[in-house]
Amino acid sequence: MLFKTTAVLALVGGVLASPMKRQSSCPGIHVFGARETTAGAGFGSSATVVNGILSANAGATSEAINYPACGGQASCGGASYSQSVQAGFAAVATAVNNFNSQCPSTKLVLVGYSQVERPTLDSAPDNGFPKRGHGSEIFDTALCGGGDPNQGYTNTAVLFSASAVTQIKAAIFMGDPQYVAGLPYNVGTCAAGGFDARPSGFSCPSASKIQSYCDAADPYCCNGSNDSTHNGYGAEYGAQAIQFVQSKLSA
Repeated sequence: MLFKTTAVLALVGGVLASPMKRQSSCPGIHVFGARETTAGAGFGSSATVVNGILSANAGATSEAINYPACGGQASCGGASYSQSVQAGFAAVATAVNNFNSQCPSTKLVLVGYSQVERPTLDSAPDNGFPKRGHGSEIFDTALCGGGDPNQGYTNTAVLFSASAVTQIKAAIFMGDPQYVAGLPYNVGTCAAGGFDARPSGFSCPSASKIQSYCDAADPYCCNGSNDSTHNGYGAEYGAQAIQFVQSKLSA
């Protein structure tokens, strides 16, 4: 089966909680989106970039990663942040690897967003702000490996198959809690790191495919104190992110 096309996506605003029904052939481009903590099922704030990519590529399809995106709230099942992150790793690996197995020639794009929502998560980083993450974090770990030891995840392997990694042409991370200064794919003004930052000297084997957006005022991917900065990456960097994706898709 194949995923329905952009025209259908437009009717539902591009927000989907699970893979769409397949038809008879594979799309040329397929976009995976992962929502932020506490956002309802669907793409969450990653929809800005996901929909921009769909609009720029006729026939492209999309899929939202189905995972808890929770931080201890009853509204999302009460899973802790760490439990939700680990569920996200499993969900994204299954979704991407299965799709690639069924459509091995389709170009893949990953879009993850970590955004401030409500101050009710189960724990907080050292700067006193509650944790916000997931969307970018699960793609980061799945694509780059290295594990996520702060969340109890010690598997350091890349979670995608070699075939899937080859077909992943671009990855966008916005407000990633694993952001750390000095990586070649960083975009923005942050010169520090997030509450779940990668260790000094970390390198990603797929670095050339990534752009990771984080500004200094962000309290979740950096060490700032302005929630609005964390909320604003779609508006501030969305066009740049889409342009980057297009350059990778046409390479």
